[in-house]
Amino acid sequence: MMASIAAFLAAGMRPRTPLAKAIVLVLVIKLIGIAGMRMFLFPDHDRPVVDAAAMARVIGVSPSLP
Repeated sequence: MMASIAAFLAAGMRPRTPLAKAIVLVLVIKLIGIAGMRMFLFPDHDRPVVDAAAMARVIGVSPSLP
């Protein structure tokens, strides 16, 4: 199992054919793009906070009154 994973990673690090090289290049560009988008959209690992009343409005459940 570890040998096959090592062979897979070695093929990704040193692709032999032009097609394999192009595929690795595109995957690296996509990975950089995804990381950049994540840094731009969520710079401080902040997620939008939604309160229970807003969630109930979206779902369609009426909030219970105390």
